[in-house]
Amino acid sequence: MSVTDEQRRQVERTVTGFFQDLGCELTEYAEGHAVVALTLTERHLNNASNLHGGVTASLLDIAMGLCGTWAANPDERRVAITLSMNVNFSATAGLGSRLRAVARCRSAGHKVFMASCDLLDENDRLVGFGEGVFKKGALRRDLP
Repeated sequence: MSVTDEQRRQVERTVTGFFQDLGCELTEYAEGHAVVALTLTERHLNNASNLHGGVTASLLDIAMGLCGTWAANPDERRVAITLSMNVNFSATAGLGSRLRAVARCRSAGHKVFMASCDLLDENDRLVGFGEGVFKKGALRRDLP
């Protein structure tokens, strides 16, 4: 089951300011699955004019956190607290590249879930990948 376009936009508006500051888009959101997209601008690049490692880590973290906190009603979505995460870098990406962080929940309990994520470019080339362990936190609607 996935959310409607309006529900997806509602969730997208409630994701933290850093998601907004990076210029991310939530393009897919369903139970156990989330896709976060980003088109690289100069602010996303390191001194070698390639994708900055911190942006890679952030995209993986955001997508994995979302995939494990899906709720049929966006008002019931909980925030994710990252307990641990590993990030692997496998290729570079440059200015103008369109990246997709494709995350899926691998195992979920009542409070803790595990997720994995692939970061792909517009040609489905693997740019990075990772895994994480997350705790379900407060309801997003109860936070500022």
